Amino acid sequence: MKRLLNTLGLLLPLFMYAQDSSKPAPTFTFEDVDNTPIKVYCNQKILNQTPNRFISIGYEYQTASVLKANTALEGDSRKINAMQGLRVNFNTPLVSKNKLIVSLGGQYARTTFAGRNQFVYPLFPQLVNDGLHTAGLNTTIFKPLNEKNFIIVQLNADANWLAPTLKNINTQAITFSATAIYGWKKTESEMFGLGVSRTYRMGRLIYVPVVLYNKTFNDKWGAEITFPAKAHLRRNINPKSLLQFGYELEGNQFALYSTNASTAPTFLQRGELKPRLVYERSLFGFWWLSVQTGLRVNGRFHVVDRYDGKEQHQIITNTLTNPFYFNVSLNLVSL
Repeated sequence: MKRLLNTLGLLLPLFMYAQDSSKPAPTFTFEDVDNTPIKVYCNQKILNQTPNRFISIGYEYQTASVLKANTALEGDSRKINAMQGLRVNFNTPLVSKNKLIVSLGGQYARTTFAGRNQFVYPLFPQLVNDGLHTAGLNTTIFKPLNEKNFIIVQLNADANWLAPTLKNINTQAITFSATAIYGWKKTESEMFGLGVSRTYRMGRLIYVPVVLYNKTFNDKWGAEITFPAKAHLRRNINPKSLLQFGYELEGNQFALYSTNASTAPTFLQRGELKPRLVYERSLFGFWWLSVQTGLRVNGRFHVVDRYDGKEQHQIITNTLTNPFYFNVSLNLVSL
């Protein structure tokens, strides 16, 4: 008992000190919390937008058309029974942060030509025997500046060729394209941007202004436009299917190599307009089916004698009639 009393005697002064109101107790203030404002960034999508594709494997078929070459032998022409080929694309994110998104993509496309190999001008048998090939890499950079403004930069390098063997191909088959856009994201349903593009979409190198406009009007309707490259009106049928009606410009400059590897290549400048109807639907999970049909309208199918040749460098002016086309693809998407 005596030991207990002694212990209480030692603790009593400490207890009395703790209860002394003259001693200020430690207080908590909001100044102790990091009050640095959190910066908000916009993202690259709007509500109900068409799903982005990570992997796409497709096949395109174009119906019969007629190729006419204005050569020294006036009236050289031959029927093309069909144009068809494989289409493969991939796209994967390299950096995915609130303040920066960088993706890397690639593509391969081959177009074969079916027809009787009897044409005085040698382009036709080359098209029938070898076909047109495109293999390329691209990167897209989306840089949000704040919750309203953003910059988009897209860079493309494509090898485009028609050659008997791969050993014929050199750097003259490569074309470089680029697009830069400064934009405003007004709401989660609307984006607008202005920029400039270096493009071969109509077969010949040109520099054009670009207008980006993505808008979701309501749960059913929207528009996705990157003018002049493409523009579509979108109809969302339900969360797993949609329709698009619009157009896209396609094309590039293809190096034409002969069997003689020492011969300098000429270049086919191919450009086309595709007004089309596109139906996309989820099959299972993130795998979607895309079916499109429309008209392939010829814009340019001429041969020049030098890289990035202009009108004065044309050696053959070809006329190609406008067939219907069909395209079907299986796509792994992100919603």
